[in-house]
Amino acid sequence: MVRGPLWYVAVIACVAHFMVQFDNAVVSIALPTIQGSLSLDVSGLLWIVNSYNLGIAGFLLLSGRLSDLFGRREVFLAGLWVFTFGSVLGGFAQNGWQLVAARASHGVSAAILLPSSLSLIIAAYPDKNGRNRAISIWGAASIIGGVTGAVGGGVLTQHWGWRSTLFFCLPIGCLLLAFGTRTLTRRTTARPKVPSLDLPGALCVVSAVTAAVYATIGLRKHSWGSADTIIPFALSILLLGAFALIESRAKQPMMPLGIFRSRSVSMANLVSLVATISMSAQVILVLLYIQKVLGYNPQDAGLAELPGGLTTFAVAFMTARLVKRIGARTLLIVGLIVYAAGVVWIARVPVHGDYFSAIFFPLELVCLGMGLTLPCLTITATAGAPKESAGLYSGVATTTRQIGSAFGTAIFVSYAAAVSQTATGTPEAMLATGYRAALLATAAVSVFAALMTLAIPNDRVQAVPADVH
Repeated sequence: MVRGPLWYVAVIACVAHFMVQFDNAVVSIALPTIQGSLSLDVSGLLWIVNSYNLGIAGFLLLSGRLSDLFGRREVFLAGLWVFTFGSVLGGFAQNGWQLVAARASHGVSAAILLPSSLSLIIAAYPDKNGRNRAISIWGAASIIGGVTGAVGGGVLTQHWGWRSTLFFCLPIGCLLLAFGTRTLTRRTTARPKVPSLDLPGALCVVSAVTAAVYATIGLRKHSWGSADTIIPFALSILLLGAFALIESRAKQPMMPLGIFRSRSVSMANLVSLVATISMSAQVILVLLYIQKVLGYNPQDAGLAELPGGLTTFAVAFMTARLVKRIGARTLLIVGLIVYAAGVVWIARVPVHGDYFSAIFFPLELVCLGMGLTLPCLTITATAGAPKESAGLYSGVATTTRQIGSAFGTAIFVSYAAAVSQTATGTPEAMLATGYRAALLATAAVSVFAALMTLAIPNDRVQAVPADVH
């Protein structure tokens, strides 16, 4: 499996996980600068964000099977190649659609790297204690990547331009490729019989979500009754129907529909979808609000986000202990309510607010709620899963969140832009009006998700059907 000590594998997997999360955060902080540099409208800005989300959502479940077909080492290195090449394409992009294509390649490669990096650790560590420590570090690398990405993205954008945020991952990817190629060994035993790839199902999922997101973004310009809205929504429904038909008849489906016969699984994933719609939109809205309304440069905006990121990191670690005492469902409700309160506080700040009253304290409350909520979303969505299907349930939960991210940013950033166009006052005041309205709407969605959580069986979840196919 590895030439050298086992910790080589942990280093490779954790750095890859860090790089993926860093890349996502570092581009988010640069969005206002990218918008001005490439002369993008709101729709173009949304596609930069959502092309990444759609790439992950459409291929995450599928990529988990690639390792079985072609080997963990080969799939992991292939994902690194695509990710690194996508960094080059994005850094040299001359228009919006070139950057969208690069971000889409990053999304697809992230969908390959996330499960394959984790599978490298699981395969390399036969000892349970060593494996758990490696997985814990792997998870921490994700949060650290997000936190440092927000700060690093601001510094890079401010001093070297937004293109540097994409080029930054190029040397990391090249070093990982060199080290991984020399260190990871090919499998010498015969591969077991593996399921065939459910490529039609994956294409139906990503096409259905893309069509729905396209129609949602277009609502800023087109009415609900226009052909530009009706046709893509109708196409999305047809593609979802085709996906359900494919999965119900496939011998080895990408997403066995039988898992949703469990109320705990179906409701937990539905809550996760709704909660992520709110949270993903909030993150983008606050970043735009800080830079476009309060006038922060990218570096200061990243530094402003740093305390909140550290709070999410710290609270997420404590949440595992709290779940044992309080229960995941109760903690999830508390987290969503606390998060909603923080968002309402942010939405009430004036156009020219100071850092502590306008950002620090309300954002701390938001991140406290997110730190409580995010681990509980995964726990409730995978509780009761049989051991042999743990990867499947985790993949479904992650895919649900990525779909929620795509819809959340499309719906509420478009809504903020539409409200701003009808507002009056200075340009900053008009933008503030739109962001406030959208933030209040995301808070309402979070409260709705908290109410939905009551339908999840209380911690002692229902047994998952044995035959999930």
